[in-house]
Amino acid sequence: MEQQAYKISSERAIENLIAQYTHFLDAGDFAGVAGLFKYGKIISTGIVADGSENIEKHLKENLQLYGNGTPNTAHITTNTVLKISDDDHSATASSYMSIFQQDLDRGFPLQPIIIGRYNDSFTRIDGGWHFKERNLVISLLGDYTHHANPAAQSSKNLKSE
Repeated sequence: MEQQAYKISSERAIENLIAQYTHFLDAGDFAGVAGLFKYGKIISTGIVADGSENIEKHLKENLQLYGNGTPNTAHITTNTVLKISDDDHSATASSYMSIFQQDLDRGFPLQPIIIGRYNDSFTRIDGGWHFKERNLVISLLGDYTHHANPAAQSSKNLKSE
């Protein structure tokens, strides 16, 4: 008996995109993150990175990776409010986000480093959902110095906020 192909709902497909972003980022897979933005852009700390190639470059320049190939972070996304257009071709979401980090090699215990919100928009292209825009809005900022590259523009922008 053959199993029928499972069709995922628009809501679930968008929730999966939101989760895939954090999974890729916490694994240090910047190419994976960038692949989610083939048709989109990220806006963070006043910097706009548009398209996969620019997003991967932006992440490599602005975030620190450790010996294990990861940023030693856990991005937690919660309280997502999702709105899908009547024609099922565009959507928006707003989610709370918290970033936790630990760097025991440099005496940095597990702690929240950034709390904020993701304001996302999505587009449906060729039957699949894609990020159109992810805007990171920071509301609380802890010690991010083990996460952001201190020489990068994003770090300089955080200091001025």
